[in-house]
Amino acid sequence: MTQQYDRFNLEEEIHKVWTTEEDLETVLYRIMDAPEGPPSEDEITNMLIGLKEIHNSRCIKLWDVFETMVKDDCFKSDERNRFLDKEHLKQGDFWPSEEIEEY
Repeated sequence: MTQQYDRFNLEEEIHKVWTTEEDLETVLYRIMDAPEGPPSEDEITNMLIGLKEIHNSRCIKLWDVFETMVKDDCFKSDERNRFLDKEHLKQGDFWPSEEIEEY
């Protein structure tokens, strides 16, 4: 059974991918600023290989959530626009231009 996802799941997975930057900051701290001195070449290599695999796994999960949402039609125009007031939209604001009067 495929898990159901919504925009909050997608947002969460996007934020998880961004944590790779924080992970890289931690690796840089170890290399540049750690009081015990820089790690060995092997330790640096292991940290980077591990970080690469973690980042890849985060991207796979993000893509899985996105593909599932596409398959489940979560991005249909009606879903996106149900909270928008059609009268106050301008061309290019999530509504097809042919449905908006020209200014």
